[in-house]
Amino acid sequence: MSLVIRVLRFSCLLLALLCPMRLVSLDAYEVQFEGHLSLDMLSTLKSASQLVQRQNSPPSTEAGLRHRAEADVEKLLQVLHSQAFYNGIIDFDYRFDLQPPFVVVKIDTGPVYPFKGFEIVPSSDDDKTLLLYKSISLECLGITLGAPALPEKILNAEEALLEKLESEGYPLAMILKKDVIADQSVQGIFVKLYVDAGPEAFFGPTEIIGNCTVKEEFFINKLYWHPGKKYNPSKVERTQNAIEASGLFSSIGITHAETVDENGYLPMKIEVIEGKHRSIGAGLAYATQRGPGLTAEWEHRNIGGVGEKIRMDTELWYDDQEVHLLYLKPDFLRRQQDFLWLAELRHESTKGYKESSFSLSGMIERQVRENMRTSYGLMYKWLRDTRSDVNGEYNLIKTPFQLRWSNVNSLLDPTKGYTMNLKVIPTVQFLSPQFAYCINTLTLTAYYPVTEDEQYVIASKMMFGSIWGSSRRTIPSSERFYEGSENTLRGYRYQTVSPLRECDKPIGGRSMMIYSTEFRVRATENFGWVAFYDFGNVYASIIPEINHKILQSVGFGIRYHTPVGPFRLDIAVPLNRRPKLDHRFQVYLSIGQAY
Repeated sequence: MSLVIRVLRFSCLLLALLCPMRLVSLDAYEVQFEGHLSLDMLSTLKSASQLVQRQNSPPSTEAGLRHRAEADVEKLLQVLHSQAFYNGIIDFDYRFDLQPPFVVVKIDTGPVYPFKGFEIVPSSDDDKTLLLYKSISLECLGITLGAPALPEKILNAEEALLEKLESEGYPLAMILKKDVIADQSVQGIFVKLYVDAGPEAFFGPTEIIGNCTVKEEFFINKLYWHPGKKYNPSKVERTQNAIEASGLFSSIGITHAETVDENGYLPMKIEVIEGKHRSIGAGLAYATQRGPGLTAEWEHRNIGGVGEKIRMDTELWYDDQEVHLLYLKPDFLRRQQDFLWLAELRHESTKGYKESSFSLSGMIERQVRENMRTSYGLMYKWLRDTRSDVNGEYNLIKTPFQLRWSNVNSLLDPTKGYTMNLKVIPTVQFLSPQFAYCINTLTLTAYYPVTEDEQYVIASKMMFGSIWGSSRRTIPSSERFYEGSENTLRGYRYQTVSPLRECDKPIGGRSMMIYSTEFRVRATENFGWVAFYDFGNVYASIIPEINHKILQSVGFGIRYHTPVGPFRLDIAVPLNRRPKLDHRFQVYLSIGQAY
């Protein structure tokens, strides 16, 4: 019996000792952060905290909750470090007497630590590389002494340093070691980057891998670098862009070797996967002024193995039919210079004239600079105009010239940048009666992002035109200026913005001035909307008459963004409606922005 009593006493004593460490089951808990924290900082801390992220699945015991909280310390300190708080303190206060229990996360961020020193330590004392290092300022690395020592700034500085060395002909440079020291005595950060610039490199032989039907000649014509010249990453990038622009490949990679040869030459490698070289497409369009429309196209982008292109496309409307046949030979006689043969067949019927025409052109297009292209050549055009103020049949020789400059960030849906497009088309009627004239147009566009994320954009377009030479009645009717379409002076009847004669019949003008502005909003990834305002007119004189009546229109549009450009639905209202010509509104349905 005494043995049983002793066992019972021991059990009671053990139970009394364990009472302070209760293993109470938890159904829920709350988390509260305390400290001088900004809203952004608080949001980032909560995103990193397992206490917060796993709040819907509480641990079964108080001890488990304490363990979960302590596991947060390292992640929370990393958040503080990311904002240059290198002496932060994390503490917890547990309130198990409340229901549900509370965990108070107490954060003392401490002071922001600034950059006190930032040093590049070269691995060699070569005079040439030492001079190069001295030319690299902290400013070009994005570092400012006294500014908060954000870890992101240090990583960006490393990338900027390697990019700088690469641009100077050292593509094999590497950072051997990085010291980031938080000096508590001055409450600042000292950084040392130990760098090996590697050897100065020169472009070596180029190996091409993966091409099947595309000949090596094509790649040689696209190279912006020359063997033996100092390595330059911008030339590699421009070569990549030129190969991509051909549309012949689904994948393109340009790399270099990890070592140079005994002469300092760096072997290059272009590795590609060929895509489909033929494509066919069709589309639908609609406008209240023209009715339904159909577009179709076929293209072969590698006829002879070096990127020669042949393309046929057509646009069919009720009153307008066009067929184009194009042959393009890239890199004709020199790199970035293309030769084009273009045949065009057209029939168009508008309120002002009925046109039937055929033209054949030989053109040279050349990339003069990175953002500038020119084209020039010779064209023969047979033209017959009927149902116009001057009916006739013409045989015209044209020498068109075009200059285009653009730095926009996208061809399909630009959100920032500018374009300038100048066209000059001297024209001669070489059979009797002989006459000459010159059609000149200048188009300027500008895109201004209102916000950094480019969700809101203001787009503007200005068009100016003038026809010099023979009198207006000598110039064929269809060669004069007419406006009013889905892209210019929306809301007015198609091709009727022009000087008018009796019965409101358009007769075409010798000058024009059109302005348009749009406020574009990208509401979601795929959907957006546009509000627009257009104004301008076409004039009988060679120079636009500023005091002449200005036609205006306003409208609203919806955009559905796709990989091939936005799908566009616009409704435009003419503010100066001409009762016998214009409807109260026009509806346009097409692909692509108005400009």
